[in-house]
Amino acid sequence: MIEEFKYPIFGLYALIIIGSFFLIVWTNKKREEKIKKLQIDLKLKIENKFELTSQDISLLGLAYGLSPSSSRLALYRVYKDIDNKDNFLLLKKLVIAIQKEEPFDTMPDEVKPSLSRILELTSNSESDTDRHILTPITNILTKYQELIEDRNKTRKQTNIAYTLTIVSFFVGAISLYFAVSTPSAEEIASKLNELQLINK
Repeated sequence: MIEEFKYPIFGLYALIIIGSFFLIVWTNKKREEKIKKLQIDLKLKIENKFELTSQDISLLGLAYGLSPSSSRLALYRVYKDIDNKDNFLLLKKLVIAIQKEEPFDTMPDEVKPSLSRILELTSNSESDTDRHILTPITNILTKYQELIEDRNKTRKQTNIAYTLTIVSFFVGAISLYFAVSTPSAEEIASKLNELQLINK
């Protein structure tokens, strides 16, 4: 009976692990599909001579449920595949503008253009203090961003812990059921005696 009790529990854990694996695969597949859709959208906009900015790329990506880094990946793929000279030059300006903002990747999207502009102004300055003017600003903004990320991670961990608690409750309930329904040694001995008497 103990062996019979083990198999359903192991089976349940195996299902959870397999389910988690398929969830990761499905999430990655969905992300790739969104990136491809954004690529098509960006290509159409570039072919129609839309003057896009780095912020537009982030906002368009957001509309598809993509992070800024995934949105940039879509843009870089379009940049790789483009075969029209005028469109290529138009896109090249956008890629250069985005690359200027990449050092501020951890910063909030709304401050990236301002930081890029300050960096451009300070890099042309002859004063040493001007060149380091961004350091305290980026440090504070990085800490602020880290706090937001920590809060989001805590929220995700709480949700995962809550889900695991529910799963553990059901596994525990099943375990308790098998433990209670398992016959005692006396009951097994009694049944064996009855069977022996019947066979006689």
